[in-house]
Amino acid sequence: MGNIKVLSEEVANRIAAGEVIERPVSVIKELVENSIDAKASKITVIIENGGKKLMQVADNGEGMSEDDSMQCFERHATSKIRTAADIFNISSLGFRGEALPSIASVSQLTLLTKQKGSDLAAKVEFDSGQLKDFSKSSANEGTTVTVRKLFSNVPARKKFLKSDQVEFKHILNYLHYQAILYPEIHFRFIADAKEKLNYPSVKNKELRMQAIFGSDFLKRDLIRIDIVNQEMQLSGYISGLEEESTGFADYRYLFVNGRFIRDKIVLHSIRSAYDPFIKKLRIFQQGKIPPFILFLSVEPTQVDLNVHPAKLEIRFVDSGKVHSFVKMAINNALLKYEDERFKQIKSKFSEALQTGKTTKVESRIFAKKTDKKRFSEVKKELKQIYQPDIFRKKTDSDKQIEASVLKQKPNFFLRPEEDVINPWQLHQSYIFVQVEDGLMIIDQHAAHERIIYEKILHRIHGAPARTQKLLFPLVIDLPPHLSSTIPEVIAENLETFTKIGFSIKTFSGNSIVIDEIPVELEDWDGGDIFIEIIKQLEDELTETEDFRDGIAKSVACKAAIKAGKKMGKKEMLALINDLFACEVPYFCPHGRPLIIKMQMSEFERKFKRI
Repeated sequence: MGNIKVLSEEVANRIAAGEVIERPVSVIKELVENSIDAKASKITVIIENGGKKLMQVADNGEGMSEDDSMQCFERHATSKIRTAADIFNISSLGFRGEALPSIASVSQLTLLTKQKGSDLAAKVEFDSGQLKDFSKSSANEGTTVTVRKLFSNVPARKKFLKSDQVEFKHILNYLHYQAILYPEIHFRFIADAKEKLNYPSVKNKELRMQAIFGSDFLKRDLIRIDIVNQEMQLSGYISGLEEESTGFADYRYLFVNGRFIRDKIVLHSIRSAYDPFIKKLRIFQQGKIPPFILFLSVEPTQVDLNVHPAKLEIRFVDSGKVHSFVKMAINNALLKYEDERFKQIKSKFSEALQTGKTTKVESRIFAKKTDKKRFSEVKKELKQIYQPDIFRKKTDSDKQIEASVLKQKPNFFLRPEEDVINPWQLHQSYIFVQVEDGLMIIDQHAAHERIIYEKILHRIHGAPARTQKLLFPLVIDLPPHLSSTIPEVIAENLETFTKIGFSIKTFSGNSIVIDEIPVELEDWDGGDIFIEIIKQLEDELTETEDFRDGIAKSVACKAAIKAGKKMGKKEMLALINDLFACEVPYFCPHGRPLIIKMQMSEFERKFKRI
């Protein structure tokens, strides 16, 4: 007997499930996309315990016949493709026919479907890949798939799932992607018997984005993109050059041919287009691309959607052409944006009384586009300057001031500490300090983050909170895409927020009221910083299930001084002293090094002294 065996259907299905079904959101994705392909105008998603206990997707689409309701559970059974050539000309979302058998092999699955014109619905039940029942039932037109106890028969996969809150967040994000893509579909999402989103159908993507990101979405510093050639089309919005823009800051959505995609080629083209415009912006120096929501359409024959089991990655036939097209489109939009802003700034400066304060971006654009005088021209102008008192004699008053200064004999042996240590900044981001055997370099943001993080942890464990009372209680209106999660997070952890230094008094609809904040939050920014803290917290909770550690990291990150802030010597010295008073002074809260030490021997080697 040979060693090579053909795998059983059960084992093959579980292997396929491991490729396609990574977590609950993978199930939701496959089922929702099937509903969209079935021309549904309303899709309702219901989950319990982050989808681990229950997931249900119900639609009012075309439904399936009795034969198809059984055939769809065969591997590679699909209505989307017929020949090998069809693989390279795909216009539907699902096409491989692996989703339903893969889901059924790792859960308890019930399919209830009814075609238009049929008298009865077909009901199919599976348990861990085994057919348990097939029957006829009554139901509305469309399809409802119910999935229970995901990975109950694969405990090795189940242990890799995150907390309920993290898995819920993944599903919520995915439904936002689909809601943006398909504004004509009514999306409803219910988690643990609470409605988390309800987006009725609207006429266009702009109205849907206003429903998700807030009614002021189109009033923000955004640039509209809409360009088409014979092979490609790019539309959507990119962020302007104002670094202060908020609310839109965490959203980098790329859709290719109606799918949410993560593609390195397109992301690189976006970054390359922004590069000449925002090199000095903090967000760019941190390696992030400014926010965008872009829709790229290419000929189906020019893209391969079959390179990733979950279809999150794609491959372009001519990636160089796509890169050039996207970069050119964004670059031209940014140039036009600069020109329009420059005209606005010129009119501001030309008025006797400026109508408004110029922003950093406006000042930068004005300086960039204003002709600078050559040195020779300046030299000619200097010949006309006349200062009759430049060589004037000292007056009696001058002599008295000089004499009084000389009487104060400075004690050079009592030099200030900052003069002895003499720290200095590099690019207003790193602090350099000479030490006995070389040089110490400190990341000022990461160091301050560590200091604040440890202070907050001490408060959570009993140290008194240091707060600052706001002059007027601040009412923060949560944008719709956050109102489904933030109030619940705060309500469940109100005691921890109080220990940190927040006084959150009441909730009312989608609003929260704050009248005290931690003393470290110097740049309160009208409350927007609180929204940023909560967003950061959601990211932290994907790495840790300890809310206290997550909120400490979030507040520390947002309260810490930023790269690009100029610091005086006393400030730098105070930061260094506070840092070395920490329990862990060498790493930021996320584990990255914040101090680098260079020995004199390293300098001598680089200068070839040794």
